[in-house]
Amino acid sequence: MRFAIFAIILLTTLVLAPLTAASAHSPVFPEENHSPPTAYEISDPAKSWAIYTWLGNEGIADYYKFTISEGDKIQVSLIMPDSPSHSGFLPSFSLMGPGLSQNDSVPDYMEIPAGYGTIVVNGADPGKAAYEPFTPGWFYEVAALTTNAPDDGTYYVAVFNPELPNDTHNHVHEANGYAIIIGYVEEFTPMELILIPYRVQDIYVWEGQSRFIVFLPLVLVIITGGVIAYRRSKRGKYPKGISKWLAAFGGLAIIGTAAGTTYQILLAFTNTGMTAEAVITLVIVTVSIVLGVLALRYALRSKPNLTIWRRAGLVFMGLVALFTWSGLYLGPSLLIAAALVPPYITK
Repeated sequence: MRFAIFAIILLTTLVLAPLTAASAHSPVFPEENHSPPTAYEISDPAKSWAIYTWLGNEGIADYYKFTISEGDKIQVSLIMPDSPSHSGFLPSFSLMGPGLSQNDSVPDYMEIPAGYGTIVVNGADPGKAAYEPFTPGWFYEVAALTTNAPDDGTYYVAVFNPELPNDTHNHVHEANGYAIIIGYVEEFTPMELILIPYRVQDIYVWEGQSRFIVFLPLVLVIITGGVIAYRRSKRGKYPKGISKWLAAFGGLAIIGTAAGTTYQILLAFTNTGMTAEAVITLVIVTVSIVLGVLALRYALRSKPNLTIWRRAGLVFMGLVALFTWSGLYLGPSLLIAAALVPPYITK
């Protein structure tokens, strides 16, 4: 039975990984890239990057650059966390590079490298938000371009706002959020995968959410579980030994992130409506709940002892939690720690 549960978790994780990656981009958060010399450099323009930031006041553009070979595909899109009709903010972008035959006009304050052509893609209100199963969240795609590089060299993408409403000048982080998506190959390094939970919290702030509210479901689940454990301890029903205590709070942290992800799904639905793509996110939630329940089941039983197989099981669950972004870093760390401590010995 236990082997079957672990096998189901492993199989679900293996199936989920490519599905999730297919909807994902490697997130980054640049700063102070307001001129070609300070442009944020994309190391691999084929790899899919999601660059989250806020556009400054009128008269400022954000610049990104990458080096590419003749004939290689260039794919760029621009998304926003808020509806342009609601925020009044609708950015555009310009692709600038050697060999581009177009010379579309850009605002006077923008810098164009000598000899470069320009392609301007004006933003347009899509009218409806799309669901992002990876975060989970929502976005409005306002501009997109796919073309091939006409020549070898360094290309620039500049994001600018043709008309910045006066009422947004003092609310840059609320009204002027955007993300530029560059590339088309969905891939992650192991470190990028591990850092996803940290980056996702920043994406929620970019969407306009309070970091306190984002973490609140996790905190409430841990506090509630701690209170229940305290009351059980008065009746002599509590985790026996440090391993079980670590597993208990690790399981609570994992269930807490499942609650937080469920909240994000419901919040996204208020912008996108219900969508079949949420199935991917619900699989992540289900894996988190199963991991959390298994950890609590081990923690609350008076037996079994901490055998080598149970140690291996705890490590395995911790690793699955880590790579499915369950429990942030706290849950996986506690489960792995629970596997490494000395066994509890009754007198």
